[in-house]
Amino acid sequence: MGKTSTYTLVLSNDGTAPVDEVELSGTVPSNWKIEFNPKSIAAIAPGDKKEVQVLVTPADKAVAGDYMASFRANARGEQSSADFRITVTTSTLWGIAGIGIIAVALLVLLGAVARFGRR
Repeated sequence: MGKTSTYTLVLSNDGTAPVDEVELSGTVPSNWKIEFNPKSIAAIAPGDKKEVQVLVTPADKAVAGDYMASFRANARGEQSSADFRITVTTSTLWGIAGIGIIAVALLVLLGAVARFGRR
C-alpha cells in the first residue's frame, strides 16, 4: 500500500441544541483505505468542537495526481460533508537513478572519444 497520511477534521456544533451520536464516514477512490479515530462521537454540545483524525492510505498502484475524497458526519437527521483534494506524489528516487544512468553513459561516451579520437 501507499504511504498513510493523517488529516485532522474539526467538527463544530454551531446550533443551539446538542448533536448526539455522530457517525463518521468517507468516500475515497477504489482500493484506498480510510480510517477515522474516533469512528463516532457520543455528543457535541452547542458551540463546542471535536477533532477527529482521518488516516488515508492510497492504493499501492495509485498514479501520481490529484484525487477527490469526501468525508461525512451523520447524526440523527443532521448531515454535513466536506470534499477534499488529496495529492499523490511519486518518489524522486527513480528520477535520480535515471539521471545517474545518463551521466554514466555520457562519461563512457566521452572516455571512448578521448581514447580513440578521430582516426
